[in-house]
Amino acid sequence: MNNIELVKHLASRNACKRAIKWLGNRDSAQMWADCKRPGWLMWYATNHVTREDLVLVACDCAATALRYVQPGEDRPRLAIEAARSWAKREENVKSVKDAATALSGSNVGAAAMAAYAAAYTAADSFYSPGFAKGVAHYVAEDAARYGGSASDAKAEMCRLIRLRWPTCPEAK
Repeated sequence: MNNIELVKHLASRNACKRAIKWLGNRDSAQMWADCKRPGWLMWYATNHVTREDLVLVACDCAATALRYVQPGEDRPRLAIEAARSWAKREENVKSVKDAATALSGSNVGAAAMAAYAAAYTAADSFYSPGFAKGVAHYVAEDAARYGGSASDAKAEMCRLIRLRWPTCPEAK
């Protein structure tokens, strides 16, 4: 998609002004290759890929924060596994919501919130774009809190997103 079409498309989806300003003269292929914000990539992809694919990439990203979870705390991993199972049509939405609800109010850090967001990307189609974008935010937050690098965490999530979708998912 050329730059003019892309700007119109983003505006029609109420993209934030920062994203449109960052876009500059990039076309969709350049935008996809250059973007270092996994939340923006997932947000963009939400209207162009299946919800199942979106959930799987959200789970991939959320799983990168599991290293920050205390040993023996299995709820974030279980929520991610439930969401993955839903995406593969092995699990029903109620199971995913139950796994996510088990994380509500827990004090296990942003990894739990990332898992919660990944699970609710599966469970709630209306809010999927926001929940998927939230995964990236929470993972980066945990990386910064526990001595890692938020920019390294974002780069890893962008890599995972581009592994799933090597080229920009285009508007249909």
